Amino acid sequence: MKSPIALLSSLLDDVKRLNPGVKGLNRDIVTIENRFENEGYGFLAVALPSLCDSLYEGLKHGRFTCPPGFRKEPKWGTIPRLFSGMFCEVFDIETGQLKDPVDTGILRDLIQILKLFKKVQLSPSNEELLHEKAVAGFYECDDVATLVDFPERHDHLIRLVSRLILPSLDLKEMENAAYKQGPGAVEERVKPNQKWSRLASAIREDSDLPDWTNLRGVFDSSGISPLHCRSWKGPVVLRSDFSDVGPHGYFASIGLDVVGDFRQQRYPRAVQARLISVAKSSTSRRTITIEPLLRMYMQQGLNTVLRDSINECPVLRLCLDLTDQAKNQTLALEGSTSGNWATLDLKSASDLLSLKLVRSVFGSHPKFLGYLEESRSPFVKCENKPLLTLGKFAGMGNATTFPVQSICFAVVCIAAILDSWGTKPTYWNVRRAARNLRIYGDDIIVNTKFSHQVVDWLQIVGLKVNEKKSFLTGNFRESCGVDAYKGVQVTPAYCRYRPDYIGESPSSYAGFVSLSNHLWKLGLYSSSTWIKDQVEASLGRCLPLVSSQSGVLGWHSRQEASTAQKWCRDTHQFLVKADVLVPLKRDDKLDGYGALLKCLSSMVSKPAEEVINRMPEELVHEKDHLSKTVIRFKPRMTRRWVPVLQRTGYNLEV
Repeated sequence: MKSPIALLSSLLDDVKRLNPGVKGLNRDIVTIENRFENEGYGFLAVALPSLCDSLYEGLKHGRFTCPPGFRKEPKWGTIPRLFSGMFCEVFDIETGQLKDPVDTGILRDLIQILKLFKKVQLSPSNEELLHEKAVAGFYECDDVATLVDFPERHDHLIRLVSRLILPSLDLKEMENAAYKQGPGAVEERVKPNQKWSRLASAIREDSDLPDWTNLRGVFDSSGISPLHCRSWKGPVVLRSDFSDVGPHGYFASIGLDVVGDFRQQRYPRAVQARLISVAKSSTSRRTITIEPLLRMYMQQGLNTVLRDSINECPVLRLCLDLTDQAKNQTLALEGSTSGNWATLDLKSASDLLSLKLVRSVFGSHPKFLGYLEESRSPFVKCENKPLLTLGKFAGMGNATTFPVQSICFAVVCIAAILDSWGTKPTYWNVRRAARNLRIYGDDIIVNTKFSHQVVDWLQIVGLKVNEKKSFLTGNFRESCGVDAYKGVQVTPAYCRYRPDYIGESPSSYAGFVSLSNHLWKLGLYSSSTWIKDQVEASLGRCLPLVSSQSGVLGWHSRQEASTAQKWCRDTHQFLVKADVLVPLKRDDKLDGYGALLKCLSSMVSKPAEEVINRMPEELVHEKDHLSKTVIRFKPRMTRRWVPVLQRTGYNLEV
């Protein structure tokens, strides 16, 4: 039976086996069945996770408060009747006070039960409501960001700190930046290969492409020369009025007569981004801006320059690493034991990042700030909504948003720590302050001694700290996907697809195989086996044992066992016939200057001698890349012979 109740029943069987002293689990499954029959997936995806949020609050404050929607134990009234046998092992049944010590095994299993269906995909009608809510939140946050005005004292200290970071940012040669096309969609709604055709036409026609990108020197009388890819030279021209949020400035410079209410005017698509939303959890969606093609091309180049500058900066590399979350996760585990590190989470971080704060942080690097402002889309449009003039820096679709917001948060936190010390922002003081925090996007970890000061500064500059997901006290910490209590990981595995949808798509197979393997590693064998049986019944065949490093659909074991079915005489290795997810492609023919530009695009930062003498590995494209392109997020499943010990196919994530 492909039912979520059957999956939860098997999970509770695992809990009984691992915790034989826990009482009332048979009654709990009856309660879950009754509430699911009356409330549907809303109970599993919304109500149970809300109970887990109250559990986290109890771990943070040392006392549990039962949320609405759950009956309390009639005698004491502090803990819910549902899963009371597990809750009473964590909190005192009479007072609700947190026990010391807490059985971390029971705590981990309780969190797993409550959050199993938190990220499950619900019905399309519910998704539409969540989309409207997310878009409304985007517009509301922009109104807040437009009105942000923090005190001059804070602005002055932020500017002093920013002078001591990214010393070489304004000295970067922008003509040598690695400009490229991103994998995502663009506002013009063209296929991936047609991006290159549009870009080539824009370069040749001298359209809206800033001179500092120096792409106009790519073409000569005979076409594109690979020798130009190494050193495109030209004047650096900054049009500072391009980024004005008002109706004048850039538009006047291109000859548009803008009068009246400029929000209602039909501006060129080259400066408009399109707002969409994508699934985040069962109760929320994340807004993303789809940028115009030329803007995205510029943003990708600035993104690479900014990330390289962070790695070169002696201050920021102490607290920022935009490619590795492991350091944040390690500090979260350490903070849950020692209490020396507090974890902060920002609510709608990118949507509340005001242009004023970005200008304050990057004001010491005016050339690069000009590039950022010229590459951003000052307007956002959304269906059934008025055209929005952005007061925030940019949406999440802008390729520079992630590094820019990380730098801004780091500077604000450093300024807050210096303010608490009462010291001047000298180079060595700034370095010392940077050692007291670690930032990855909107996940901030700061030394507990400065946590309250940092929270105050973040709110003063217009940001909002998510109190439910921020942990300054107690022994629970959450950062970068790791939930930790007293040095033990209690991070749950998530079921992202409804169990009755097994087999609806290749992605659902991959999701359930990944979930089964994760539950197996956690020692939850009954639930893992239940999923395994359902997947194989739907497929009509058994999946092989494969290594955890393999990308094919198969089952993992603690001994890293692999099923070998035959020996390949040509390659001298064992093979197994397995199901593999491969990209689904569509016709997308590219020729002419666009094709040549695509092939030479990754040579921008390569010396001409290297390009001529040998072909770098990253320049190798698939054979049909000029005639077909991949359809993102829509893989197909096929069976093929693959090496037993070789990583292949898609990497499956929980």
